[in-house]
Amino acid sequence: MAATTETPTFVGRDAEIEVLTALVEGRGPDRVALVRGEPGIGKSELLARIGSRTRTVRVAGSETESHLPFAVLADLVLPLRGSLAALPDVQREALEVSVALRAGRAGGSLAVCAAALGLLEAAGDAGPLLVVVDDLQWADTPSVEVLLFVARRLRSARVALVLATRDRSRTVPGAVVVDLDGLGAEESRLLLGPLAERLPPIALDRLVDDLAGHPLALVENARHLAGDRRDEPRPGPALEALWRTALEGLPEPARTALAVVAGAGSADEAVVDRVLDDLGVSVRDQQLAERAGLLRDDAGRRVLRHPLLRAVVLGVDPVVTRRVHAAFAARTTGARRAWHLAATVDGTDDAVAAQLAAAACSAADLGGHRSAGEAWARGAQLTADRRHRADRFLEAAREFLLAGALDLAAGHAEAALALDGDVRFAARVEMVRSRATAWLGDPRRAHADLVRAAERVAPVDADAAAVLYTEATMPAGMAGRVHAMLDLAHRATALAPGSAGPARTCAQVLGGEVPALDGPDPDDTGPWALQHRAQLAQVAVHTERYEDAEQRVGAVLAAGRRHGAASMLAYGHTIRAELDLWRGRWPAARADAVEARQWAEERGEAGTGAIATMVLARLDALTGDVERSRESTRHVLGAVGSHGIDCLQTYAPAVEGLAALVVGEAEDAVDHLEAAHRRALADGLEASNVVPYGPDLVEALVRAGDTDRAREVLAWWEPKTATGLAFPAATAHRCRGFLADDPDDAAACFARARAAHDRCDQPFERARTLLAEAECLRRLRRPTAARPAARDAHAAFVALGARPWAARAESELAAAGVPSPRGAPARTAWAALTPQEFQVARVVAEGRSNDEAAAALFVSRKTVENHLTRVYRKLGLRSRSELVRRFPDGTAGAPRLS
Repeated sequence: MAATTETPTFVGRDAEIEVLTALVEGRGPDRVALVRGEPGIGKSELLARIGSRTRTVRVAGSETESHLPFAVLADLVLPLRGSLAALPDVQREALEVSVALRAGRAGGSLAVCAAALGLLEAAGDAGPLLVVVDDLQWADTPSVEVLLFVARRLRSARVALVLATRDRSRTVPGAVVVDLDGLGAEESRLLLGPLAERLPPIALDRLVDDLAGHPLALVENARHLAGDRRDEPRPGPALEALWRTALEGLPEPARTALAVVAGAGSADEAVVDRVLDDLGVSVRDQQLAERAGLLRDDAGRRVLRHPLLRAVVLGVDPVVTRRVHAAFAARTTGARRAWHLAATVDGTDDAVAAQLAAAACSAADLGGHRSAGEAWARGAQLTADRRHRADRFLEAAREFLLAGALDLAAGHAEAALALDGDVRFAARVEMVRSRATAWLGDPRRAHADLVRAAERVAPVDADAAAVLYTEATMPAGMAGRVHAMLDLAHRATALAPGSAGPARTCAQVLGGEVPALDGPDPDDTGPWALQHRAQLAQVAVHTERYEDAEQRVGAVLAAGRRHGAASMLAYGHTIRAELDLWRGRWPAARADAVEARQWAEERGEAGTGAIATMVLARLDALTGDVERSRESTRHVLGAVGSHGIDCLQTYAPAVEGLAALVVGEAEDAVDHLEAAHRRALADGLEASNVVPYGPDLVEALVRAGDTDRAREVLAWWEPKTATGLAFPAATAHRCRGFLADDPDDAAACFARARAAHDRCDQPFERARTLLAEAECLRRLRRPTAARPAARDAHAAFVALGARPWAARAESELAAAGVPSPRGAPARTAWAALTPQEFQVARVVAEGRSNDEAAAALFVSRKTVENHLTRVYRKLGLRSRSELVRRFPDGTAGAPRLS
């Protein structure tokens, strides 16, 4: 901890210094650290010491500017602006607009995040770089989102990021955590230095014992007691009393000088000087504050002795504080002016509220939705008219929802409802509140609230009621209530024909129907409509319209990137992962599922993250990593209770049953799959392709020896062939072949199954049918007829990377008298890529440049280049054109690694 000339410059912290020094010097894989500690514990001084060892950019959050979007990011970008030219155009423009280096509308918060990451990595090319962000607890929310995005993805060995905060509960995934505690007794005495010599031994002992090694408390109390005072030592929060005493001893002009510094934030020194002149503060007044130990010089800029002083300075004399804010308002513009004016108002002021509304709109244009929400909320507090105030609280709730601040969105929506009980207005509010409520983990309440609001507004506005019923289908689906979804869709259609749209279609599919899916996506392409467009893409997957699904999900992902809608990116990648799982593009499915889960975890989207995890669990089961599959399903089942995502109560046991079936644990498989079946029937989930557990349950029952129950389940499954979908038709014939006792009957069943498979691209299910055919014909003493099916099944499983299934097919070949294939099954070269490498390969194979790939994936150009180098090496490729030519549409025909 640094101190004044009366104390040593630094004491202790050897272990913490070693951790951070290793990070800065690149000794190890860690690139990000989080320093946590209470106020005054020495975080800033530790960071200053580390920063003296290399090229450093240091910024800090400011309580004064916590409402200004991208304020901290702007401070970070300006010293590095020489590296902006290295960024892709889309990213550079988004970043420059967000930090006011150019005019325009921001290109989405995700583009800004990716640009900041690319900027740091580009700046690192010029030499090792340390980025220090102090007082993270005061940083504006848009800047924090950018910093956390960078922290999760920073890989450059030449760039280190250190964040410091008072918040002991703050976490940053992947960061090394350095918690600062109090100094030891000897270190405390060393810290006090000459001050200790001016204290009686008993007073010194009391300080060391009572203040638990708190550096700031030690120094301030020692200085206080050394001034011939008899007071007792005062730890922690009581420092405010010490500083307040010093403040009250100053004349008003000196207190005004301190208030100007406390309220300045990052305002230019010229602005601060003009405000001081406007308030009649002289150089002598500033010197009085400095001599009192409350103000100091920092590289020519006047700053408070410690950030903790700010609240004390601005709170000691409210009259002076209001005068200071008024003076700043007269010398500033835009959002800064609006917030300074707001600090001068007690009660209401419609003119200031209007300025805050303008600041909110400006923040939203820059992608600073949380800052916009805060401005709308403060503007609402200053608004006199109740209805106008309610409108502004609703705007605040909308912006908080877009920012992912779900608690704040729900709270401000409720504030709006309390002010205006009009049923039409309540309907608008409920749309926002219930979305927040559903994603906060209570979809049942969201469903009930939306239905109640719809019933209230229906007599006066049928269209509004229809919209509410439609919106209620989503939380009903999250809660696993398919019957309720269908009922809601019918209610919406009855009130306003054609209103339910994608929601009704989704409900029909979950209920076992296959409705028409013609025409384009909804006309509205804004972020609020992406949910409905994604639903239609998912419906296309469930109804085997795979080309249509691919186009629709591609459009959703493109729009999600454009709007910076991370939750829709998570949803869209999950849908594409399911699509590629069906089509046998398993490396692609894994890449999308991993990316979906990452986006979901970053945004707190528990439901989407759980579905993405289940896709990965299914992939793990199919490829033979059964233990990892089981770990994933157990994790999801443990989490769904707290989130209310009850649809996973069907999905998770279905995947557990599949995993057990893979390793030959038939009875265990039956237990899990029967649990999934009971839940699906209770919820009304009749869709064959949504959770495709039916054929697994029949096979498990057959292998467990319970053929009577297998026939019962098959009798439930066979009517699903009426949907015209290939999967239920093919698997029903497969299951019928499983149960056949006559070889001719069995062969006929399997022939019909293969014919159904010919209608749809589902290579794994087709291979399972071939394997079942081989097993059944061999069992019925037709080994010669079984051989072609076993051979084709083995080849298909090998191409897919379905190792346990390939092993079963190999055993079947041996039992049918065919020599086992030599060597271990090959695996596709594409499966050797990491999910991130696969994503880069995919976008480059689509014809994008490195810059365009970086913009599409929200990474830096260097990250694309590094991944692409590894892709070429792993696949044995020499050029971009060769990658484009050989990138697979499916697994068959892909290059292989022996």
